[in-house]
Amino acid sequence: MRRGDLVGAAAFAALAAANGALAFSSTVHALEEPRLHQLSIAVFALLRAAIVLAFAWLTLVRRPSRAASHEPIAVVACAAAVVGLMALRSPSASTSLVVAGDLVATAAAAWLFVSVVALGRCFGVLPDARGLVTRGPYAAVRHPVYLGEIGLCAGLAVAAPRPWNVAVLAVVIAAQGMRMHFEERALTAAFPDYVHYAATTPRLLPRVRVRALVTASDQPLTHPRERTRLR
Repeated sequence: MRRGDLVGAAAFAALAAANGALAFSSTVHALEEPRLHQLSIAVFALLRAAIVLAFAWLTLVRRPSRAASHEPIAVVACAAAVVGLMALRSPSASTSLVVAGDLVATAAAAWLFVSVVALGRCFGVLPDARGLVTRGPYAAVRHPVYLGEIGLCAGLAVAAPRPWNVAVLAVVIAAQGMRMHFEERALTAAFPDYVHYAATTPRLLPRVRVRALVTASDQPLTHPRERTRLR
């Protein structure tokens, strides 16, 4: 195991401990004051602690990188995405926007946790190719982790729609776009099957399939044999 993996795992473990303490206090507060806003904050805090704890564990057990893209701009993009999430400012008062934003952030955190679990030992912060994952959320989009992170930031920005938060959200979206570019380049170099996967799977937003509805007017009123008898 590389020294960098140990340092990264230790950093994530420290963040997990801090988030765990926050999740505990949020849960106690939600039990004392069981309102939708407080409950959503508690669930979000628990999910965030679970996500960071999963980051710590997967950093220790992840596979070696088969191809990497560690250009300075890629490192800057990763740092901007992480720092952007922490730079978002909290709302000053409880409103309907706060509740809506909390629910969006909680749903995004749940999606992010499932995506990280599906990624498993192929987990990486920088654009590395450790394996080609196509199961779970990766069957719907190529970058479900980045989608979850953007959704999480968007929910917090909705809860506190300040110019600062909107600017931070824009920076996070741009940073994730660069991360996707470099990661796809590394995956294409390491796995020939990635070309087909990328051609058949959306990059970030799942496709919405709408089945054609057959109305009664589109169907024959009688069976063909019945029409023959009528003649």
